[in-house]
Amino acid sequence: MNIIGICGSLRQKSINHFALEAAAKAMPAGMTLRILSIKDIPMYNQDVQSAGFPAAVQSLAQDILKADGVLIASPEYNFSYTGVLKV
Repeated sequence: MNIIGICGSLRQKSINHFALEAAAKAMPAGMTLRILSIKDIPMYNQDVQSAGFPAAVQSLAQDILKADGVLIASPEYNFSYTGVLKV
């Protein structure tokens, strides 16, 4: 089973990223967790989308479509998830 991990923090030493790494190590036999970065995903802009989705967006979308599941680890800000995940 192929799981994609996405961290809702862009910090290099994010606790949420460390949590995803711990989850990857704890996966049972036959399961893998590949952590993907969203740092290159741009803020939403209709003009950019009209010209075609950026390569980073296309790549992330393809990886998610191929996965059996997605695990998101995110800090909580004001009773919600981070702005970088809301893009």
